[in-house]
Amino acid sequence: MTINLPKVYITFGLDESWVDCTNSVKIHGSGEEIARKISAEIKDELGVTVSIGVSWNKIFAKYGSDYKKPDAITVITRDNYKNIVWEQEAGDLLYVGRSTQKKLLKYGIYTIGQLAESNLDFLVQIFGKMGTVLWRFANGLDDSPVKSFDEHYNGNERLIKSIGNSITTPRDLTNLKDVKIIIYMLTESVAMRLRETGCYCQTVAIHIRNKELHSFTRQMKLQKPSDLTNEIARAAIDLFVRNYDFSSDIRSMGVRVTDLVPDSTPIQLDLFGNEELRVRQARLDDTVDGLKKRFGNLAVRRAVTIDDPMGCLDAKKDHVIYPISYF
Repeated sequence: MTINLPKVYITFGLDESWVDCTNSVKIHGSGEEIARKISAEIKDELGVTVSIGVSWNKIFAKYGSDYKKPDAITVITRDNYKNIVWEQEAGDLLYVGRSTQKKLLKYGIYTIGQLAESNLDFLVQIFGKMGTVLWRFANGLDDSPVKSFDEHYNGNERLIKSIGNSITTPRDLTNLKDVKIIIYMLTESVAMRLRETGCYCQTVAIHIRNKELHSFTRQMKLQKPSDLTNEIARAAIDLFVRNYDFSSDIRSMGVRVTDLVPDSTPIQLDLFGNEELRVRQARLDDTVDGLKKRFGNLAVRRAVTIDDPMGCLDAKKDHVIYPISYF
């Protein structure tokens, strides 16, 4: 795009980002005017429409981008946010998923406005620290800054701290086979993004939430930095097997890689390892990446996913990138 708009931004998903226009209004006009310029230029150059939310905080800007589709601009201000946001279902607020909404309904909290006007201590009692987050989001009190995706530390260190993907599954996971399907699906998406950013990971983490909404996170260090799908998936499966006993079915899962380093980082070879196999695996991953980019993310599937409808889920659509922790 040729328009010289603010460069400070952060991606929240593959097809969206926040833009901080605070220091640009004198040049490009109000936030709404800037949004219209962005919308017009994308439509002119790419032939696609976008929906944009404009607000004084990231949460309401995100909400505005989903409020009207397609090809719409929604401006949410301190004067009108109660009329636009508070009247909507609590499930429309960022981070209020299906299970959280169900729990809110149990306590008679149906709208974002009711969530905003709820007793904060009561929400903390129900949701823990997340109760405070949801209360602040509903009240438009999010003050987290927009940070650049491509800033560098010391001139060459990437700002990306981790890459992850999570999903609330269409049905509860009841056995290890179910879990492996989801882990491979998530890992393929995460590893592909890892290779696209030119990084290796040194730590693999999983996040589990069961149907009682109890959740936990476990992580482990890899023996050597890696961007290989199989190595990351095996680590995730090992973490799961060592830390979960299926005392309750699983509602959602996440796989995340952290401690990222550039893929130019020298790696100590293992005298007793099979480095030739790792090279072949890297070539295979690159080939699969190319096929998916050309024919779609479901063009190549693992055998473990063939016999189950969940194998047709496209994790890339729900891909989440964590350049900096949101909180």
